Amino acid sequence: MLKSNSTYLFKFAFLILLSCALALPVSAQSRLETLVGNGGILLHSPNGEVLASINPERELVPASLVKIPLAQVALTALGERFRFETHFYQNSSGDLMVRGLGDPFLVSEEVARITDILAQRGIQQIHRLVMDDSAFEPEPRLPQEQGTDPYAARNSALAVNFNTVNLGWTTSGTLTSAEPQTPLTDVARKLGAQLSPGEPQRINLGDDPLVGLKQAQQLFNHFLVSSGIIITDTNFYHESLTDEWSLFYKHRSSRSLQDNLNGMLRYSNNFIANQLFLTLGAQEKSYPTSIDMARVILQQQLNELYGNNFGIDPQSLLMTEGSGLSRDQRTTASGLMHVLKVFEPYADFLPEVNGVLRKSGTLTGVYNFAGYIAGSDGLYPFVILTNQASNNRAEILQSLKRLVD
Repeated sequence: MLKSNSTYLFKFAFLILLSCALALPVSAQSRLETLVGNGGILLHSPNGEVLASINPERELVPASLVKIPLAQVALTALGERFRFETHFYQNSSGDLMVRGLGDPFLVSEEVARITDILAQRGIQQIHRLVMDDSAFEPEPRLPQEQGTDPYAARNSALAVNFNTVNLGWTTSGTLTSAEPQTPLTDVARKLGAQLSPGEPQRINLGDDPLVGLKQAQQLFNHFLVSSGIIITDTNFYHESLTDEWSLFYKHRSSRSLQDNLNGMLRYSNNFIANQLFLTLGAQEKSYPTSIDMARVILQQQLNELYGNNFGIDPQSLLMTEGSGLSRDQRTTASGLMHVLKVFEPYADFLPEVNGVLRKSGTLTGVYNFAGYIAGSDGLYPFVILTNQASNNRAEILQSLKRLVD
């Protein structure tokens, strides 16, 4: 009888322990479902085992997570050795034309390097400096954030310093350039006059494409003179390339494609993303390029990289531009998981935060993460998509990390 009671008590205790052990995953799942709300999540092991899954087929707004497949499309369509170019032309009147081809990193240091090369190649004097932005369609219809934020800069075939200016003020309230490598141009002064003195601010140049071109012209003027080149007419000129112009110099950017992709992914730079997106269109029919041409190439490449319907089907990925600002774009956790598995050789392109390689995607009411959790046995790809008022993605990610740890 004693033996029978002992056996019964042992079995009873075992059942209690078993039920407690089973209750923990159920509780964790319930908590995750509450956090996810209108969203979807997936976590896979390195060998593809599903470790967590909630609403994997729900169509949701990806926001900047589309920069992950854009990066791989750029590597495939443009080639890993691709570098942006800026072309320089002369005519019989002694003018110099700057023809932009979309280089996102046409920054002050690059412009100074270019003007030194032009001087070394024998240019001593020019009559007019002419700006040509016709390689991209006029005023591309791309989604933009509102306001003066630098991430809201408009795209252009010819833009300097990401179509922004960095402004600062002295202790006495005098406007200055907030970066020593960039002079304070007339364009910058006019923009700064609209602001109150205070902490340094980087702002975009607004919606008018001529303002950005004037800033580019004034920056080139400054560095041409610094390189010892005389300019006899410093007025602003905006023209498109014609047969009267002869190519003088093709400048290849000092920044590689990987440099551009690192900048885009690590800082979620919308300007770089859509400069790359528009450049895709030129790979089919050369310049000028357009949004429609770029979209065709983008969706063809997505289809080839990830499979049928990627690029056009919201159940996998519907993608129409590069920044992720368009709320018409859609993906699912399962669709983006497939992207991550194909993208894994380039996982190190993503920013690392506390042992997680991840890209964020953020709009009002959109809070997403996707990437890879580093485990002892490899990378665990994960997707967190939440389209709701509450930003729970950090807590969701911690829950997924505990499953890996």
